[in-house]
Amino acid sequence: MDEDLVLRLKKFGMNEYEAKVYSALFGLRVASAREIHEFTQIPRGRVYETLNALMEKHFVVSAGGSPARYHVCDVSRTFEQIKKDTMDSLNDLSEYLTGLERDRPERLLQAYELRSQWAIDSQVQLMFRRVKSEMLIICDDAEFLKRYASDLKKLDKRVALYVIVRTPELAEHLGIRCYLGGRDIECGMFCPPVPDGRSLLRKIAIYADRQDSLSVVEENGMLEGVFLSNDLFSGYLYHCILNEIQPIRSGTL
Repeated sequence: MDEDLVLRLKKFGMNEYEAKVYSALFGLRVASAREIHEFTQIPRGRVYETLNALMEKHFVVSAGGSPARYHVCDVSRTFEQIKKDTMDSLNDLSEYLTGLERDRPERLLQAYELRSQWAIDSQVQLMFRRVKSEMLIICDDAEFLKRYASDLKKLDKRVALYVIVRTPELAEHLGIRCYLGGRDIECGMFCPPVPDGRSLLRKIAIYADRQDSLSVVEENGMLEGVFLSNDLFSGYLYHCILNEIQPIRSGTL
């Protein structure tokens, strides 16, 4: 029996017996239930049950006779039909979910804490994919900018992108226009006031379409992010920040 084929069939979605019976028939070409039982060592009762399941799914057909003999259906036709049926099902589900999303009431403010680099990276990538028209990024961390450099270049071609850095040197290798902020951005965004003498550094803040925001800070060496969906203040902050920034000129790099 082709064990590699069995593994591929199981990965495709067949159970253990279905994969073994199909693999056996594929190799034997034509076989009775008894021959399949002897070849696979699957209990004969389960062989009949499995053959019926495979016939219902149009993988196997009975050639008739006594005893009945079975063979696999035409492979190309079978899997082309499966692909078509799968795409039809996915399109139907997509249309249904889109309708539900459209009819759903306006989202309320939702906040999520992100406590690992993986969770933060995943949320950043999700925001990059979802943004429709404009994004504002405030960053004071070279590693963050390096990690997302290729994504930022793609975004710069698709949406209105504003990347605000603390120093011109941070923008040197991004290959896109970046901006510097004024005193309010310096005090409020890059160096936020921290009570009780705690060590808090803002690494990056992202505002997407003036409704979603992500803020990542480092406290005592630990990263923590907060994602706000339908952030009520995002639009106001966006407006205030854009009024304060200036593009970095090539001569300042």
